[in-house]
Amino acid sequence: MNKIKPALYTSLILSTFLMIFSIMDGGIWLFPIVFTYSLAGNLAYGAPVSLLSDWLTRKLVKGKLFAAGFIHAFFGAITYFVIDGFAWFAVICAVIFFLIDEWLKRKKTPSPERERKRFYLTLVSVLSVVAIVMLAKNWISINDKGEIIKNRYLVPEGYEGTIVIFYGMPDRPSLEKDGEFSVIPVEIESLPTLMRTDIERYGIYQTSTEDRGYSINQNQYFYVDEEGKRTLLEGECIHHSGGGSVTGSDRKEIVYDTFQVTNSACSRDFSSKGNGRYSAQGREIGKYWLSLY
Repeated sequence: MNKIKPALYTSLILSTFLMIFSIMDGGIWLFPIVFTYSLAGNLAYGAPVSLLSDWLTRKLVKGKLFAAGFIHAFFGAITYFVIDGFAWFAVICAVIFFLIDEWLKRKKTPSPERERKRFYLTLVSVLSVVAIVMLAKNWISINDKGEIIKNRYLVPEGYEGTIVIFYGMPDRPSLEKDGEFSVIPVEIESLPTLMRTDIERYGIYQTSTEDRGYSINQNQYFYVDEEGKRTLLEGECIHHSGGGSVTGSDRKEIVYDTFQVTNSACSRDFSSKGNGRYSAQGREIGKYWLSLY
C-alpha cells in the first residue's frame, strides 16, 4: 500500500507535463492515455522495483539515497530492451517515483532541519531538470520534423464511426499533397468480426508514407459526396482515439492512428470522450489487424 501513492503521483506528474508541453499540437487528449499506461507501469513494475530498492539498501547509512536513486534509474533504463525509444519515459518515471517515495517517507519520519532542506532542494532540482529535458525533447522532436505535417482527411459522406489510418504499409501508395496538406482519402470496409452488427463498417486507409504527423489541431476533416463535393467537419464532430504500432513478420514497424467521426452527435462531449459504441468498434478493429501480423 505504501507504494500506491508514489505510483499515482508519478503518473499524474508525467501526464500533466506531457499534456502541457504538447498542448499546442492537441496534446490535451494525451493525458488520459499517458496516465493510464504510466499508472499501470508504475504499479506493475515501478512499485516492485522500489520495494527491491528498499530491501537492498536497508542496511546502508552513507550513500543510501544515491544507491536507491541509482537502482530506480537503472531498472527504468533497462526497459529499453522491451519498449525501445519509450524507455526515457520509464527513466523519468523511475526518478520521480523515487523522489516522491522518499518525500513521503520523510513526512512520516522526523529528520534534522538541514537534511530536510537538502532533500527538498534536491527534489526541486531534479523535477526542474526533468521538466527541462521533456521540454527540450519536445522542441527537438518538432524541429527534427522540419516541415509541420498536416493531414486532410476525406471521409465518405454520411459515415459515422471509427477510422484507422495505417502508415508505413508496404506496396501501398504514398500520400498525395494538396498544398501544405497530406490528403488521406478514407475508404469504408466491413470488419469480418463485426458482420451483421450496426458497427461492422469502418473507415480505413493504408499508405506507405511513414511520417504520420502530429499537428492534430491543424488537421482538416471533410465529408465528400459521390460528386466530390466537400463539407468541412467541425472539431466537435471528431474524437481522437489515439494510435499505436504493430511489428510485422518482417520486423518492420507499422504505425497507426485512430479517430472517431460523427455528424449527428457533434458536441464537446463527443470530441473529448467519443462514443462508447465506436470505442468498442475501435477495439475490434485493433484485434483484427493485430491478428494479421
